[in-house]
Amino acid sequence: MKSSLLNFLNRFLPFSITYAQEVPKATIVTRVMPIGERVVAVTLEYSSEINANNLKPDMFSVETKLEGNFVKRTIKKVYANNNGALLPAPFTNQGKFLVLELDPYEPSAVTATHDPQRLISKRLKLEYKVEQKVSIRSVDGKEFSPFSLTTSEEKHLIIDEFKALVYEDKELGVTIPYRFYVPKNVDKNKKYPLVLFLHGGGERGNDNFLHIAWYRGAVTFAEPGQQAEHPCFVLAPQCPENLAWTDLPMRENRYKPSKSLLAVANLLRKIINEENVDPDRIYVTGMSMGGFGTFAILIEYPELFAAAIPICGGGDVNRLERIKDIPLWIFHAEDDPAVEVEFSRAVVRRLVEIGGKVKYTEFLWGEMERQGYHPHASWIPVYDNEEVIDWLFQQKKSK
Repeated sequence: MKSSLLNFLNRFLPFSITYAQEVPKATIVTRVMPIGERVVAVTLEYSSEINANNLKPDMFSVETKLEGNFVKRTIKKVYANNNGALLPAPFTNQGKFLVLELDPYEPSAVTATHDPQRLISKRLKLEYKVEQKVSIRSVDGKEFSPFSLTTSEEKHLIIDEFKALVYEDKELGVTIPYRFYVPKNVDKNKKYPLVLFLHGGGERGNDNFLHIAWYRGAVTFAEPGQQAEHPCFVLAPQCPENLAWTDLPMRENRYKPSKSLLAVANLLRKIINEENVDPDRIYVTGMSMGGFGTFAILIEYPELFAAAIPICGGGDVNRLERIKDIPLWIFHAEDDPAVEVEFSRAVVRRLVEIGGKVKYTEFLWGEMERQGYHPHASWIPVYDNEEVIDWLFQQKKSK
C-alpha cells in the first residue's frame, strides 16, 4: 500500500521526491601493538546484513588526518560479521558490520606523538575519512549507495575493558587517575593474582589513557590469551604531569619514592581489601621511570610483593637487603641512551653479593636496533616474551 502511494505521487505530482541516503556508522578501531597503540581497522555498521564475499579493498578508501592533511591508509582486508570484531563471521562472512582491516605498521597508523626534548607523549585527536566507492547490496536486497564520511568515533581493543577510575589520597594530597582490569567470570570463592604496572615518564598526565596505550605493558596481562592462562587483576596508575614515581634526578635522592608512588601503595592496599586478590601473588613491573618506581615501591613495601620485573630502571643499592628474598627478573639494553645500563648492573651486582633471587637479561649493543626498536625500549621484547610472563605467574610468596 505504501509503495503504491509513493509510485502514484512520483508519477502525477509535478516534482520528484528525493529520499535521504542511508549512511552506515563508522568507528575507528585501535589496538596496542608491541610498538604501541595503532589504528588497525575501521568498522562500518549498516542497517542490514552485508555479504562480504565479493567485496574488495579497492571498493573502499580510508584516510587519516595528520598535521592538517589527509593521508591514505592501506586497506588489507574487507570482511563482515555481526559484532565488529576483527574476524569474519564463521562460514558466511556476512553481517551488519563491514570491517576494513588496515596495515598497522605503516607510519600513518599512529595515534600519538612523542616530544623527545620534553620527554612527553601526546595522544592525537583521530579524524578518519571513509569512502565507499560503489553501491553494495545487503543480503535482503537493500542497496547502499556510494558515500563519503568523516568520523572521530573510537573503539579501543582491550583498553576499553579496563575501568577508568580516580583515587584521591587526602592524607598525601595526591590524586591518581588509574585503570583497573577485573578478570572475567570471577569466582568469589577464589583469589586471583594482581599485576601493578608503572608506566614511563612520557605518559604522565591526567588523561587516564596514554599510560596504557603508548606501549604494551598493562594490556599485555589483560589480553584474552594471557587471561585464559593467567587470569589476574591489572592495576595501572598514571603519574601526574611534572611529577615522577621517585624523586626527580635533579633532587637529592632519585631513588626515594614520591608521594605519587606512596599513594599508589595505598591504592593497592585498598584494592586488596575490596577485591578477590591473592595476597601471595601480587607482582609489580615498570619501565624507565616505572623501572625506578618498581625498585622504589619494592624496597619501601617488600611485604606486598611476590615478584617483580623492573625494566631499564635503577634502585638504591644501599637498601637492597630488604628485597633480597623477592624474585626479580631485571632487563636493560647495553646501549640504552636514556637510562645508563650501569643502573641495573649495580643493582644486580649487589643482589648477587647478598644472595638475592635475581635473574638478569642484558640486550647486547645493537641488539634492540637489529629488532627494529630504539635501544631504550627494552620493554618491547620483554612484554612480548611468553617465558617472562609465565615466570612471573609462577612466583608466590614463601611462607
